[in-house]
Amino acid sequence: MSSDHEVVSLFKEQVFPLSDKLTEMLNEHYSHQTERRGCGFTQATRVLAEFINFPRDVVEATDLKIFQDYDFKKLKKIVDQKSIYNLEIEDWHNLDHNSSIENFLKITKAEEFKDLVKQEVILQGSLRKLSQHAKLEESKIICSMLEDVILPKTVNETGLIEIQTLKEKPKVGSCPMAETFFLKIAHRSMLRQGSINIFVDEQNRPLLIEKMNMGDNHSCINLQPLIMNGVRLPIGSLFSADYDIEQIEDKVPNQEFKGFVIPYKSIQSFWFLRLTTLAVSPENRKRAFSTHFEQQVNNGLFSPDTTLLKQLNDVANSQLRALSLG
Repeated sequence: MSSDHEVVSLFKEQVFPLSDKLTEMLNEHYSHQTERRGCGFTQATRVLAEFINFPRDVVEATDLKIFQDYDFKKLKKIVDQKSIYNLEIEDWHNLDHNSSIENFLKITKAEEFKDLVKQEVILQGSLRKLSQHAKLEESKIICSMLEDVILPKTVNETGLIEIQTLKEKPKVGSCPMAETFFLKIAHRSMLRQGSINIFVDEQNRPLLIEKMNMGDNHSCINLQPLIMNGVRLPIGSLFSADYDIEQIEDKVPNQEFKGFVIPYKSIQSFWFLRLTTLAVSPENRKRAFSTHFEQQVNNGLFSPDTTLLKQLNDVANSQLRALSLG
């Protein structure tokens, strides 16, 4: 019986093996189960951040680093020879949804170049369906994120709100205890000096909740799925924001706690840090986050085993209610 993580097995069997680094992390190698890293699963989402925080590159092969020794020369050959075969390719991502390639495969007789194109289309098509084959909640999440690195999505096709990325990584930590104050906030247990800001969408629905003066400032968790550089990010993702509160005019004081309700478009940019343990439902949290979750329990965090993102969402919503009541 394979001791591989479900995600590792699925990629190996149905798409292409993941990089050694991601494989080692998802398989929970002991070197990733440290006080600083939390667990391999958490660490794998930090590795994903290295892709998510940068726009998809239509020419370079950077995104293919999620795979183990993927041969980019084949893809490059397809792009380089597109004019010979009248193919309209602006980007090597999403080739399986490219109509000119679809037509080419239908009408072209068997030849080496056609086989090359077909292989890439089959691989991308398999990747697109992979999360449907995953049985575990946490596997579905990771498969979708990995899928979007190679097959980036758009606002139009997902209906998700897109957030902009900071130009460089902020000095905000993503240690395994970063959930500490968010768990307290979910249970309305705020530090006296602490405050929270609620970033809302155009319908005045909470998008993200940010904490201030409780651990690292400008650390926030999304309460609705978002999209960043073509990658769908599930609720419970940890971000850092960057803005100057003094420069924001259209902010409104919270109803209950210190802090403000702020339109998300007033915030310049965000940086994706990792998934929080809240991204996975309580019944699967221990399995998904293993030693990271144990560390939270052993350190006496506020109900890491039962707290729901809905509780954070309720806290966020209660800051807005009075606004609608006038």
